[in-house]
Amino acid sequence: MDHFKHDTYVVLDLPKEITEQVRKIRYRFKDKFYTALPPKITVAGSSGVGVLQNNQEPDQVFKILDDIATKIEPIKASFSEVKRFPYTNIFFFSLHDEASFHNIHKKIAQSDIRFSKNDFPYKPHSTLWDRSSISEKEIQELLSIRLKEEFILNTMSIYSLESPGGDVIILLRHRVTFTWMLFSFSTRFIR
Repeated sequence: MDHFKHDTYVVLDLPKEITEQVRKIRYRFKDKFYTALPPKITVAGSSGVGVLQNNQEPDQVFKILDDIATKIEPIKASFSEVKRFPYTNIFFFSLHDEASFHNIHKKIAQSDIRFSKNDFPYKPHSTLWDRSSISEKEIQELLSIRLKEEFILNTMSIYSLESPGGDVIILLRHRVTFTWMLFSFSTRFIR
């Protein structure tokens, strides 16, 4: 099987109803790149640790993540306010309780999976906007958005992002359901 040729991330998939709401917000603010990406919460690849190093056997990485997933309970979560990373135009939903996300990130970061270096501490979030220019009105609108519903996160996925000629192609490489000591169901996707 191919090694990880493109930037590859480990994420928690948002449930369908929350995914649709986040997509509508992204579409409303016309962020083409993030509108194309599935709404999610990254647990490895954007902060804390970088993307997966490309010289690893995917099946071995998938096996490690499958094993980690058997030790994770589904997470009840809810978004807090929209925040902005300092000195950037990256806006994101923060989370009310970050403890479970830090726990998962730590398990993955301390596993035998190898990641590129990342200088930023881990911050669980769901990105809404990342563009070079933004008006003050758009800033205020983004910061005022709220999604108050609680939701359950119970799947972890590995996505690779390919960008030939500026387009973004999202490759779902693997998905596993949190089972907490039950039978682990996983699916592999091959391009």
